Amino acid sequence: MGWFGRKKPEGSAPTLVVLAQRALAERGMETTVEVPPGEHARLVGTDGRVFLLENLASQVHGESPAVQADLVADHFDRMIQAYSEPAPEELSADELRARIRMRILSEHSGTPSDPADLSYARPFAPGLVLGLCVDYPTMVSTLSASSLPKLALGIDELFAIGQLNTDDEPVDGHAEIAPGVFVVEGESLFVASKAVNLPALFGAAPFGTAFAIPHRHLLLAAPIRDADSIQAVQTLAGMLLQVLTSTDRGLPGGQLSPLLFFSRNGQVSAVSGFDEESGAMRIEIDERFQTALEQAAEG
Repeated sequence: MGWFGRKKPEGSAPTLVVLAQRALAERGMETTVEVPPGEHARLVGTDGRVFLLENLASQVHGESPAVQADLVADHFDRMIQAYSEPAPEELSADELRARIRMRILSEHSGTPSDPADLSYARPFAPGLVLGLCVDYPTMVSTLSASSLPKLALGIDELFAIGQLNTDDEPVDGHAEIAPGVFVVEGESLFVASKAVNLPALFGAAPFGTAFAIPHRHLLLAAPIRDADSIQAVQTLAGMLLQVLTSTDRGLPGGQLSPLLFFSRNGQVSAVSGFDEESGAMRIEIDERFQTALEQAAEG
């Protein structure tokens, strides 16, 4: 927690708060430090702009002081450039069609770090909803419910085109890393959101697909194809647990979902849980999932 406002020992490297204040001052923005009860420190500009630091903290953690300073400077360069982007309400219909994306978000979005009102969002899976974002060159802006009536396109068209654009988002890796188990990953913020249209990635899967989206840059999947799919699902669960527990820097952008899901015919259900006492992950095979596995085994 030393990044957020604790007094630094004499002779130590600057804290993130200090680095951030310095970078903003160099760009003509004077700020003060606020520490809301129970939350991390944030910077507030004289114009009322609020600068949250949680995501930046995960980026600089473990880096050398020089690299930290460069990362902080780059971060605020992009942020300041983003201020010049037009608001979603100012975009034409064609501009919206090019920039709109559909994105899987936690149903608990609406925190200080993601203040968008997602009351318009559509359900996707337990704990997850589908929201809309505008993809600018330097940032991604989540649409709030209050902005939707002011946009050049209606909500149904936004969702339809947003889905197509998310399907077209590039990935950096798409590989089968164990028998029947696939990893799709990349820098795009919309990689995990490709789980809404799994056939676009893996082809037709008449028996459905087990998948996990632990964070926004990663999709793990095991299409249910034959009797070997049971082992593939077990491998998938082990990989998910490894992702959730193997990093000391936190998951990129924060955790999206710790659960294993099963998708078939447009319906998604959770097929894993955690033991209340031990915290161990367990696979929970519901009736739909059981039927799919039996049908796949029969060929």
